Amino acid sequence: MDRILNKFSKRQKSHHDSNSIIGKYVEIKKSSKEEFLKFLDEEPNNIQRTIYVHTPFCDKICSFCNMNRKQIDGSLEPYADYMVSEFNKYGQTNYFKKSKFDVIFFGGGTPTVYKKDQLKKILSAVQKNVNLADNYEFTFETTLHNLTDEKLQIMMKYGVNRLSVGIQTFSDTGRIFYNRTFTKNIAIEKLKNLQEKFNGDVCVDIIYNFPNETIEEVIEDARILKKLKISSVSFYSLMVHEGSRLSKDIKENTTTISDDVKKDYVLYRAFVDEMLNDENYYILELTKIARKAGDNYKYIKVRNTGGDTFPIGMGAGGAVGNIGIFNMNKDMSFFMKYNEFSNRFSRLSGVMQFPNILKSDIKKFLTEEEYSLFVEKMNIYKDNDFIREDEKSYQLTKDGIFWGNNISSEVIIYILEKTMKK
Repeated sequence: MDRILNKFSKRQKSHHDSNSIIGKYVEIKKSSKEEFLKFLDEEPNNIQRTIYVHTPFCDKICSFCNMNRKQIDGSLEPYADYMVSEFNKYGQTNYFKKSKFDVIFFGGGTPTVYKKDQLKKILSAVQKNVNLADNYEFTFETTLHNLTDEKLQIMMKYGVNRLSVGIQTFSDTGRIFYNRTFTKNIAIEKLKNLQEKFNGDVCVDIIYNFPNETIEEVIEDARILKKLKISSVSFYSLMVHEGSRLSKDIKENTTTISDDVKKDYVLYRAFVDEMLNDENYYILELTKIARKAGDNYKYIKVRNTGGDTFPIGMGAGGAVGNIGIFNMNKDMSFFMKYNEFSNRFSRLSGVMQFPNILKSDIKKFLTEEEYSLFVEKMNIYKDNDFIREDEKSYQLTKDGIFWGNNISSEVIIYILEKTMKK
C-alpha cells in the first residue's frame, strides 16, 4: 500500500484540479456578448450538444456544499419567469432552431424546489425551444424530500428520463453530518418508491470519508445500492470547499476532517470492490460506477469529449464553439475566447476522466510530438501498475482510477512544459 500511496504528495479529487492547470500555461482572451450572439446565428456545426440549466436555490443547505446557491427566502416565481425568457430568447437563434441537443441537465442548487406550476412552465419553454436528439438524456438533480409525486409526473410528461439524487450516505451518523433529511431506513424506502414511479434512470451521489466513517459503513452503502439495483452512483471523497458550512466549522474548531490519504484509499477500495463484485456494475468514469444497460451519463461524455455545453441560469457556465460563458446573474455574464491549443488540452483532460483511454482518440487532437510525450508518461504509470496497455488503449487500474486526476494533471504538465520550452 505504501508504494501506491507515496507516488503523489496529495490526492487531487476532482476533474477541475486537472483541467484548471491548462489556464496556467495557455492565455485565454476575452470575448464579448456580441461575438457570442453572432456565433449563435451562424450555421451550427455537427457536434454533440448539452444544455446546462442552473437553479441557484435550495430549501436546505448541505454541510459540504459551496455551490452557487442560497436558501430560499422568497418566491421563485421571478426566477422561473427569467428561465422561461432565456429559453424563449435563445430559441430564436439558428443555434437552437437548427440543432439537436443530446443532453439537458438541470443542476443546482436543487432544481426540484420549484412549485409544480413553476416547474411546468419552465419545462414547457424547454419543449417549445429545444429539439432533442434520438436517445437524448434529460436529467434533474433532486433530493428525496422535495420531489413530490405531482412534480415527478410533470417532469416525466416533458421528457425527463434521468434523476440524480443527493444521498451522500445511508449511514445515520453520516446523514446527520451532511445535514441530510430522513434516516437511513426512510431514505431507502423513498428511493424504492421513486424507482417504482419514475420511468427512467435513478442515480445517486455518495460522498465517503466523513469524520470517523468506518469500512463497514462504506461497504453498507455499496450493498444497499446494489440491492436497489441503482442505475449509477457517483462516488467522491469529501472535499472541504471554502464558503461551505463545513469550512466554517473547521475554522471554528467544531469539526475535524481527516486529510489522511491512506483512509481515503482504504474507503475507496472497500466501496469500489464491493460494488464491482456484482458483475452487473462497472466503472464508467473516474467517479462513476454504472449498472450495465443502465445509466450512460451522456452529460459528462459530451462535456469531456469536445461537445458544446450551453449554460442557462444564474451561476451556469459552459462553452459554445470556442467561446466560454459564465453567467454571474441575470444582467452580467463573462465571455472568454478559447484557442485551438487550449481546446486540444481540454479534450485530453476530458478523455482521461474515463478508465479506458483509446489511443486513436488521443491521436485525433495531439500532435506527433505531443503524443510521443504522452506515451512516455503513460509508460511510467504502467511501471507503477496504475495503467495497463494493449494495442488499442490504455486502461486505468483501480489504483490508477484512485489517482486519476493526479495522473491527468501530470501528463498535461509534462507535455506542456516539454513543448513550450522549445
